Amino acid sequence: MFTRFALPLAIVVLAPGVAWAADDGGPLTWQNDLALWTVVVFVVLMLVLWRFAWGPIADALARRERSIANQISEAQQANEDAKRLLAEHQKQLDAAADEVRQIVEQGRRDAEQSARRIVDAARDDAKAQQGKALAEIDQATAAALGELAEKSARLAVQLAGRIVKSELRSGDHAKLVNQAVADFAKSGGNGKKS
Repeated sequence: MFTRFALPLAIVVLAPGVAWAADDGGPLTWQNDLALWTVVVFVVLMLVLWRFAWGPIADALARRERSIANQISEAQQANEDAKRLLAEHQKQLDAAADEVRQIVEQGRRDAEQSARRIVDAARDDAKAQQGKALAEIDQATAAALGELAEKSARLAVQLAGRIVKSELRSGDHAKLVNQAVADFAKSGGNGKKS
């Protein structure tokens, strides 16, 4: 460390007292006393600096170098920790995205099942309504057939009563049937004479 600073400092300190000096604008001449005192001052200065300055300066520089090295290693460790945390967070995000996809897929399946249940229930309800309507049609048909049979029987009884009252000739028979049909049409099919 000393040699690193000694040579530049020697050049700076000795340069003004170089054994050459100009007297009265003439050529440069060697001055022994100036050179001697320059060397003495340089050596004393070097000893004082070595004792009081370079040691503490060197120690401070070494401490600073260790501090910077520690800060660099801490920064590298923090960088590695940040990368590790980033990877963990990315894994968590990927897991959350997978979970969201699963939830969406489950929701879609549930919606499809609900739609199928609703369609099946509507189909069953339509079949029940159709069966009920067919039963009502069958009942109405049976009632209409019963009413028709009753009206036919009344008409037959009325016709038989007229036949019994009078003897029928072949022309009377046709006339009687036509009159019964006309009476039935006038009564509106309800069997009452107007």
